[in-house]
Parts: sequence; structure tokens; C-alpha cells
Amino acid sequence: MSQHQIIPGQQVTLSDIPTEAKDFCDDRKKAEKRFGKLRDEFIRWQRVLWSEGKQKLLIVLQATDAGGKDGTIRKVFKGVNPQGVKVVSF
Repeated sequence: MSQHQIIPGQQVTLSDIPTEAKDFCDDRKKAEKRFGKLRDEFIRWQRVLWSEGKQKLLIVLQATDAGGKDGTIRKVFKGVNPQGVKVVSF
């Protein structure tokens, strides 16, 4: 997971970040279990960040047309309060 994490205060140039990443997990059942835990953590962080009102979380998805971005967004944000999510194409 640390390969995808940006450290607070770190300067980021998206063009310097490789677009080919390792698979999240080789075993689908393990991946779904792990993803469920990460979703729960994401929901918790959404509440914390919203209540502080100081910071935001940026998630960038990059893929070609028909690359699965919409489906990924639906799966990642399932169970998340939609009032706290803004999706933008660029």
C-alpha cells in the first residue's frame, strides 16, 4: 500500500509516478477481504476529515477510455457518504 501513499508535505509531480502498478492481490478472495477492511478504514477517515474540516483526501484514477474507472469508483465508494465525495473528470 505504501507504494500508493503520498507523505504529508511531500511535493508531488504526477508525471513522475509510474502508471504501471503491481496487482493489489493475486488471490481474489483475499483481495475482497482486504478491500473490505480498507473500505471500512476509508469510511472512518471520511468522518474524521469531515469533522475536522481542514483536510481533504484526493484519489486519482488514471485509465484509458473504457478502462473501468466508473466501476472502480462505484466499488471503492460503496458505503461511503455521497455528500462527502466529489468526482471530477480531467
